[in-house]
Amino acid sequence: MLTDWINESNISIINKTEDWRSAVALAMQPLIAQAAIEERYLQAIYTMHDEIGPYYVLGEGIAMPHARPEDGVIRTALSLVIISEGVEFGSEDNDPVYIIFGLAAVDSHSHIDMIASLAKIFCDEETVKKLKIAKDKDTILEVVQQF
Repeated sequence: MLTDWINESNISIINKTEDWRSAVALAMQPLIAQAAIEERYLQAIYTMHDEIGPYYVLGEGIAMPHARPEDGVIRTALSLVIISEGVEFGSEDNDPVYIIFGLAAVDSHSHIDMIASLAKIFCDEETVKKLKIAKDKDTILEVVQQF
């Protein structure tokens, strides 16, 4: 279940953010604080974004920033940020982004169940809508615990 990964300590709800970099930093901050990733992991996401664009914007209004395990992952972890006013990531088809799942994975296979649960959320328009308009962590946890 996603509630194994998402809890009150790694959920943020904000109205707006300066830009995509600050949005990604906000998503990664709980993972850094919980010692799931090293600071350099965040820089790796920025570098890859600069090189190949917003590869982690996965659908309309949804992003899942991540980098390679060797870029500073200590343990698999997940965070969630809701940005009420959205933020531009430079993804022509999917901007603005409102929902950001920060992902850190120690390898390419141990987080498959987590990704499968996230994919179910991404494909459920009603769930995406509920997350997008959520105003408190309890509401978010109620939505997430269904997956």
